[in-house]
Amino acid sequence: MREGTHLRALEGTNPLGFLAALGVQVLFDADPHQPKLWWSDDVIPHAVVDTEYSLKRVVDQALRVLPIWAESPALSPGLGTKADNTGKFSPQDLTKYLERTRSPFAGSRFATALVTEGSLDGAGKVAKPTDLYFTAGQLKFLKIARQTLTEVDRDNVVEGLTGPWSYSSSLSSLGWDTTDDRIYALSAANPAKEKKLTNPGAEALAILGLSRHPVYTGQDPRGRYRTLTQGCAGPWRHGGTYTWPLWTQPATPNAVRSLLAHATGDLDKRSNSFHGWGISSIMRSVIRRSNQGGYGTFGPPEIVWSRD
Repeated sequence: MREGTHLRALEGTNPLGFLAALGVQVLFDADPHQPKLWWSDDVIPHAVVDTEYSLKRVVDQALRVLPIWAESPALSPGLGTKADNTGKFSPQDLTKYLERTRSPFAGSRFATALVTEGSLDGAGKVAKPTDLYFTAGQLKFLKIARQTLTEVDRDNVVEGLTGPWSYSSSLSSLGWDTTDDRIYALSAANPAKEKKLTNPGAEALAILGLSRHPVYTGQDPRGRYRTLTQGCAGPWRHGGTYTWPLWTQPATPNAVRSLLAHATGDLDKRSNSFHGWGISSIMRSVIRRSNQGGYGTFGPPEIVWSRD
């Protein structure tokens, strides 16, 4: 087993664990040196970073950085509209939002992973956010993100990194855990009547990890222009997917961005290169959305490419 700090709770087969692992790297974006990230070669791979980035160092950095992100213009737009909580900006406010976040302030890259200029909903009234926007109704995406980043504590972060995840917090979730999917809802009681419990340490880091998935305006498979998200494919409502790579060679943040950019879309055209890039497998989950409201969840992950 390669030496390093093993973050055993951040499992690469769970989108939440994967996004949170990316978030560990993002924690150090402002530092002269950033940790390399890779995945263990276990049956269920987990995240690993350089030995010099000890668990204590990662946790201490998280407790410094997470509140700063919450206060950034990207997560606290301050436009005085309901979009401050939802992220669904009017065309005019969308321009203001993107202008305010064109700065080196921590968290600014989150904005370009949330919305893109010129990409609106079918009625042309509000910005259409990232495919990884799973909230709807009373669950407000930016409000939940800010609350998670500000209320997470040391114990939450340690548990999020090392496990086991206890699902003991009443803080709201952004829906990226595979256990949020309806196939996991089998129980003796109606789960809709119970408060869903979460793991805010992993959720907070995953919010930072989202910033590694920029959005842009493009055409979907039906030829319609909409917000497209790196790593995601297919129509927004039904049949969309999220695809992500796992790799066993230590990768710098720039190398990780390259891996994320290549492990998406038509994999067949690039599969001969995956082994040379240190990729061990490529995972994919279907994105499910409810007919009412458009709440999103990830379906069970599957391996769509493996070097073995």
